[in-house]
Amino acid sequence: MKHLFTLLLSLFVFGAATAQVDAKINAGSAITWGVNVAAEFPFGQQTAFSVGAAYSSLGLLANEVDDYRYRNLRLIPEFRYYFNPRAGFDRFYVGGYGKLGQLTGTNRDTDESVDAARAALGILTGHKWVTGGGFVFELNLGVGRAATFGGNDNDAQYAAAIGALTAIDLRMGIIVGWRIGGGRHD
Repeated sequence: MKHLFTLLLSLFVFGAATAQVDAKINAGSAITWGVNVAAEFPFGQQTAFSVGAAYSSLGLLANEVDDYRYRNLRLIPEFRYYFNPRAGFDRFYVGGYGKLGQLTGTNRDTDESVDAARAALGILTGHKWVTGGGFVFELNLGVGRAATFGGNDNDAQYAAAIGALTAIDLRMGIIVGWRIGGGRHD
C-alpha cells in the first residue's frame, strides 16, 4: 500500500510539472459502490498515458447457496491513441489497459473470506469532450482477459468465492473531470 501511494504521488507530481493533466473520476463506479480516480498525461501529439486507482464493493450471489461481498482495490494503467485531437488530447481514441488488484470475497452468511490477486489486460475505446473552460466528459468501453492468483482451486471455499468471477474483464466509464494546464481552446 505504501508503494502504491508513493507511485500515485509521484505521477501526480510529475503531472503537475507537465503542461496538461486531466484529473478524472469515474461516475459509473457508483454502480458498484466504488470510487475510481485517474490522471491522464500526454506524451506526444496524439498519445497519452493514464494511471488510476479504484476501490469497489459489490455483492454477488455466486450460486443458490453462497452470497458473497467482493471488495477490490486496484491500480489501472492505460495507453491511449487519439485520432484527430482538437484540444490537446480529446475526441475519439483507442488503447490498451491493465489492471492489478487485491480482491477479498466474504461470504455474507458465514463471514469466511478469501483473498486473491486479480490481473487483467484489455483493449478500450471511447470519446472525450473538453469544454473551453476545462471541464472533461468521457465515455469509454473496454474488454479484456482476467486471471485470479493466490488461492488453491481445490479449496471449496476459494472455488465458491473466486470461481464465481468470470475470466472476462469488462469496463464501462462515465467519466467527469477537469483539465489542468494547456490544451484548452478558450
